This record gives sequence, C-alpha cells and structure tokens, in this order.
Amino acid sequence: MLDAQTFKTVIENTPLVSIDLCLVCDGQVLLGKRANEPLKGEWFTPGGRIHKNETWTDALLRIVKAELGLTQIAVEGFLLMGVWDHFYNNSALDQHISTHYVNLPHYAEFQMKPEIILDDQHGEFEWLDLSVVSKDEKFHPYMRNYASWLLKNMENTDD
Repeated sequence: MLDAQTFKTVIENTPLVSIDLCLVCDGQVLLGKRANEPLKGEWFTPGGRIHKNETWTDALLRIVKAELGLTQIAVEGFLLMGVWDHFYNNSALDQHISTHYVNLPHYAEFQMKPEIILDDQHGEFEWLDLSVVSKDEKFHPYMRNYASWLLKNMENTDD
C-alpha cells in the first residue's frame, strides 16, 4: 500500500489501472452507491485498482472479496469487456487533482443473485434493470455505457 502523499503524486502523474465488476442476473446489474470520490453518491459498479506486482487475476479475486464479500467466485466466470478510459475531474484524495483510469471491466452472469456484504466503499447495493440504467440520465455516462454494452453483448450471445 502507498502512503497518501505518494499515492497523490501517482494520481497526479500517471493513469491507474483498474477493474470494474459488472454482476448481472435476470437482466439486472449490481450497482453500489459510492461512498468516496470520484463519483461519491453515484450508483456505479464495484471495482478497484490493480496494485503493483499483482496480476489482473489476483486483483480481480481481491476486489470481488473486498468490495462484495464474495469468496467462491472463479476468475473463469468473468469475461473482459475490453479496455476503457475513465476520466474524472477529482480524485479520492483531492478535489483539485483529476484521475485517469485505464479500466478493465469484467462481467459475470449469475443464475441467482449472490449475497453481497457492504464494504466501506459503498453505502448500499441494489440490483437495477440494465435497460433502465442504459438510458436513464440519473446514471453516470460511464455506467450507462457499461449497461448498453452488457445489453448488446447478452443479446448477441443468445442468438
């Protein structure tokens, strides 16, 4: 783990590599109400950054456990949605320092909704209809993009 000042310097000068988790069940996606910046108070997928010397698969498992409390999830169940850039005007450490994430969102479809445990990153979790999230402007544009991608991908896999 980095101390706050070192992490602040990293955020100011480099992109962060992160993983977002799109859990889907019955046409719904799991979203958490963010408790911290960027996007504090917004509904968004859980996720986190990859640490130095951590493989993306180890990071995915760590994030699933830390953000959702899930321990029996296999990495093979998650599919990469591509590589996405996310740009924010602020950061977790400073309202005046922007954040750039190179994001590797992954999704997994579930037959039953897993039991989720709240963490310090989210005030609450809710399963929301992908079709609503993809179009409703109350959701952040990045979240609407994810929902649209998931809807299109799931339609293509059903054919």
